[in-house]
Amino acid sequence: MQSDIRRSFMARKPLFFVVLLLLLGAAGYLLWARQSEKQYEQSGVADDGNYRLVAQDGSLFQRSSLKGHPYITYFGYASCPDRCSAMLVRLSRIRARMGWAHEDLPIVFITIDPARDTPQRLNAFVKSLGVEIIALTGDPEVINRITDNAGVFVKVIPQSGASYRIEHTTKAFVYNADGDFWDTLSPMEDDARIEAKLRDAALSRSPTTETSQAASDKMR
Repeated sequence: MQSDIRRSFMARKPLFFVVLLLLLGAAGYLLWARQSEKQYEQSGVADDGNYRLVAQDGSLFQRSSLKGHPYITYFGYASCPDRCSAMLVRLSRIRARMGWAHEDLPIVFITIDPARDTPQRLNAFVKSLGVEIIALTGDPEVINRITDNAGVFVKVIPQSGASYRIEHTTKAFVYNADGDFWDTLSPMEDDARIEAKLRDAALSRSPTTETSQAASDKMR
């Protein structure tokens, strides 16, 4: 009888481990979802446009930390077929050709698809591009306010099943070292025109600190 019990247990052993793995996976997902929810709860945007979002490494990112350097903001999403990745890679390439580092001209990618673009997914997206950018996500309502403030067009197009794609503004936004909007960068513009706009943005203020002065001198 003991041998029958042992054979019965051995027969059910694979099923036992499958159920165990499913339970562990479900527990892990719930923990991850709760952590993401807590992260998103910390996101926000003030009336003056200063936002607080979650970066691809899970840290909290403040827009105010960009002050002192010009920067580029691009709105898109990780599932974008090609336009988003192409523009981000192009901007990074132009920055490098101008002799500027990430610290001199940060490129900020703000998702318009926070439901799918978790910090983990954005981290994988950035790594796949092989460029140094800041990727941000957050609470959907906060993202909506930020896109509205920037005048970004966003339209969700339902597709088969529960999938969807998003039509959106393809221009990037340039801000000067004071954090003020300076210009837009269109994918249709040639590299020389984009470089000229970036140099103008870099020289559009009178630096008041040694750090800003050094950055401005480097970009001349």
